[in-house]
Amino acid sequence: MSEIYRTPEKIDIGTNTAFSEDLKEIASRGIFDLVLDMEDTVYISSVGLRTILAMDKECKKNGGKLVIKNAGEMVNKVMEITGFSQILTIV
Repeated sequence: MSEIYRTPEKIDIGTNTAFSEDLKEIASRGIFDLVLDMEDTVYISSVGLRTILAMDKECKKNGGKLVIKNAGEMVNKVMEITGFSQILTIV
């Protein structure tokens, strides 16, 4: 079973707790094939990147896959600069 999760406009220190809790709730339901639809996200900080990386590892550990789609220019640039584009599946 897979799920699509629409990420918030900003993923930073102020929003990351709720974002992280949402991802944990998805995992608690045994869903490890996850699409993060980042169409609405215009900003992501390092704390948000760490949360995504942790969820990616959790998905892989459980035989699933995390995919990022519809990332905008700024999010893609951050992924490139940090090297996350080499680690994560971005379509």
